[in-house]
Amino acid sequence: MPKAPDDIRSAESGDPQVGEFSIASDDAGSPITARILKVLRNPRLAAALFNAQLSIRGKARLPLSVRLFGRIRLRADGDVEFGQGVCLMGDVVPIEFISYKGSRISIGDHTFINYGSSITAYKEVRIGRHCLLGHYLLVVDRNEHGIEQREVAPPAAPVIIEDHVWIGSHTTILPGVCIGHHAAIGAGSVVTRDIPANCLAVGSPARVVRSLPA
Repeated sequence: MPKAPDDIRSAESGDPQVGEFSIASDDAGSPITARILKVLRNPRLAAALFNAQLSIRGKARLPLSVRLFGRIRLRADGDVEFGQGVCLMGDVVPIEFISYKGSRISIGDHTFINYGSSITAYKEVRIGRHCLLGHYLLVVDRNEHGIEQREVAPPAAPVIIEDHVWIGSHTTILPGVCIGHHAAIGAGSVVTRDIPANCLAVGSPARVVRSLPA
């Protein structure tokens, strides 16, 4: 089950997020001062912010509020973009991002990605805001070869994961899939077709088993 650190989970309750360094007044009571103080008081958080800048900057677009715990493997021949407050938990096994030339990977604000996850784009992979993605998630927008002609790869098809989606561990998301907002995908599922918003889907292939409260 995806589990985000306390500073990520606070986003759902409306608490200020560390690293959203808006240009505001610098008096002691200003939001930017409070956020800087929070970072300075939490060495682990400060290290994660610095680690993200050291490991990713120059290879992808990212704001100062992105956190990286552990390691990342990033091949960005295409475009890779991270939103505000994204948390990458690569402390057990590195997280992997592969963006081929002409492709795009975008991760929305305050999304959490757990260790061992691999996201590959030949065309586009778009993940929305406030998503929780479990460990060893696999997202691909193109199969490596065809079923009959194995030397010929089929064309890429974008993968879209909308806002507030929960995805369990060891899930595979295949090309051309769109997962609607506030959907949940059970652990170990293989998603081969679109999943509507506000639904729970499980299995291989994943099928909707019930609706979730809007």
